[in-house]
Amino acid sequence: MKHNLASAFIFMILALPAFGIEITEDVFAGKPHFIIKTKKATYYLDKEGGGLSRMIDFYGNDWIGFKRNPWNKYPESAASSFRGIPNFVLGSDDDGAGHPGYNKCYSFIVNENTILTISKSGKWQWRWKFYEKYATISMEKVDHEHKYWFLYQGPIAGEFKPAHQYWGTNLGGPREEINDFYKGDKIFANWHWVYFGDDRVKQILFIAMKKPDRKIDALGFLGNSDKGVESEDGMTIFSFGGQGDDQPQLTDHHNTFYIGFIKRKVKNHGRHESLAKDISNIIE
Repeated sequence: MKHNLASAFIFMILALPAFGIEITEDVFAGKPHFIIKTKKATYYLDKEGGGLSRMIDFYGNDWIGFKRNPWNKYPESAASSFRGIPNFVLGSDDDGAGHPGYNKCYSFIVNENTILTISKSGKWQWRWKFYEKYATISMEKVDHEHKYWFLYQGPIAGEFKPAHQYWGTNLGGPREEINDFYKGDKIFANWHWVYFGDDRVKQILFIAMKKPDRKIDALGFLGNSDKGVESEDGMTIFSFGGQGDDQPQLTDHHNTFYIGFIKRKVKNHGRHESLAKDISNIIE
């Protein structure tokens, strides 16, 4: 009886809505997940991976679309296991922490809209907070012997269709350059925030960091075959702290990152400026 009452109590905590948030548990891609439903999105958080495997907008488009197979093959896995957010750790014994599909983390519910993720080594820790219109990931502890990055790897609006897609940053937009990552063509700059959109969908995904830094960020499109951006499937690759040698460069253990959807198409500079104000209001 005590066990049944405890189970019921845990279920009530998981299902209790706060700020329009509902957290439940299920299995996706063979891994236990927290599923977080909000007004604007549904997030799938891999408990052991410590990263998002799905991020579904109001229209049902999955902007991550993680799959287990093929696993870790270049470039084929651009359509499967490379995908995720934030994919923090590359290299070291904690390689894969923050990336869906891996087994390097523990994740716990703290309260109705907060989840804490700790690497099994105890060297990394970050906190998820989910709100109606966006989510935050706050780095709280880092391995000082290893740097990290913040990655978005997934298909814009659920499809790899670079010819229909655009992006912008705090330095300007909208932009339509299609940089072929497979062929070594990437854009490097220092950005505070970025957004992605598709001209067929009235929705953008924005990604931002609370505290600007001077690290080099990177962006490109990776197809899942040697056809590059002409491949049938693939993903956008964006990184805060992804220097030209594809090695993480972030060290700040108190930064907060933002991800969220805004219902809008960005067709011209005027709409870009309007969106810039909205993003700035969220992160300031």
